Amino acid sequence: MTSKEDESRRLPAVMDYKQAAEYLGVSHGRLRNLMWLGCGPKSFSFGKRDRRFRVSDLDAFIGAKVGDVAPATVIKRGPGRPRKGRTCFGAMLAVGLLSIAIAALSLLAKILW
Repeated sequence: MTSKEDESRRLPAVMDYKQAAEYLGVSHGRLRNLMWLGCGPKSFSFGKRDRRFRVSDLDAFIGAKVGDVAPATVIKRGPGRPRKGRTCFGAMLAVGLLSIAIAALSLLAKILW
């Protein structure tokens, strides 16, 4: 029996995030960031949050990084929703004009009544 057969018998067929990160030699958070960026290894889910990785997909990911295999196409993400700190100047302008109009109408109402 060769050492590769021994290793394949000890490895599970499917790994979770922590096992896959250990197998790849990166931290758990780094693997999550790679997945979020869309340039991580191929994975599948068992529900909303439970992601799993096949050992063959992890080996293909390592091979692509080393240069043995052609890299897979990266999926581009959309812009997403705006951050909390950003302001919309159009909305600010509309609110300002509305407040000026209300003030002018209230002043006109005081003069006429």
